[in-house]
Amino acid sequence: MERSEPSSRRIAFLNASMERSESSSPVSAPYTGKRTLYGDKYVDVMKSYYDYYKSRIRIGVEGYSTSLKPIDLYRALESLFKTCGEVHNIQIRRDPVTNALQRSCIVILRGEGAGDKALQLNGSDIGGSKIVVTSLPPELSELSTGLSTDVLAARSVAHNRRKRSEGISVTGYDTLLTKDDLKNALTNHFSTCGEITDVFVLNSRALVYFYGLGSNNRAVQLSGTDLGGCTVVVKALPYPKPKGSAWTRLRYRFRSATLSTITGWAHQM
Repeated sequence: MERSEPSSRRIAFLNASMERSESSSPVSAPYTGKRTLYGDKYVDVMKSYYDYYKSRIRIGVEGYSTSLKPIDLYRALESLFKTCGEVHNIQIRRDPVTNALQRSCIVILRGEGAGDKALQLNGSDIGGSKIVVTSLPPELSELSTGLSTDVLAARSVAHNRRKRSEGISVTGYDTLLTKDDLKNALTNHFSTCGEITDVFVLNSRALVYFYGLGSNNRAVQLSGTDLGGCTVVVKALPYPKPKGSAWTRLRYRFRSATLSTITGWAHQM
């Protein structure tokens, strides 16, 4: 059979996949879509996170006498910079060996125009020494890209979902279909299992990834079902092997065992 055959087979395949996605399949523990920090709420939380760090204006200060007591330096800096805006924090560091003050510290301000006002204090006197005031980059490197916090939040959520997704391997489908048609058919076929983050069509199989606890276990239950006249075989992909300490590997094994137990309970209910 060649790819140049009439498109009737392709249409039949796509229609069959749509019918399966619209029908009520016998999948235990159906996907409800309810998750902590799900969807727009997750994005809103991440936007608040970026907004908070964007509001923190970091000012570098050096040139003061390192013989000052930390409390005296703190009070002097607080008194000086409170005219610029809200003094959110002052990070004074000590030398880990000598315990003496380090030659620079960080003042974190909040408020409109606080950064520009702080820079005007360059050369001010603290404890008989003239200080050097500089503007420091944001704490989060993403904020230096110039992207809005809305875009950063959406991008962060998308990346996190992909990183935490679980996958399945699918074989047995009609390999004469184009990749786009097959992706659409697989998306429809497994839409009831969970939130699909990615679909990849390889030479001998397709990979479908889900975001949501137990989604791939629900998808595996569709192994042996019909997809456009073909019987698909579905297998869960193994979790990535964890890197790091023995404790990290132990948590990985515990998570795998816990998911297996949850799936067993779902089958018994």
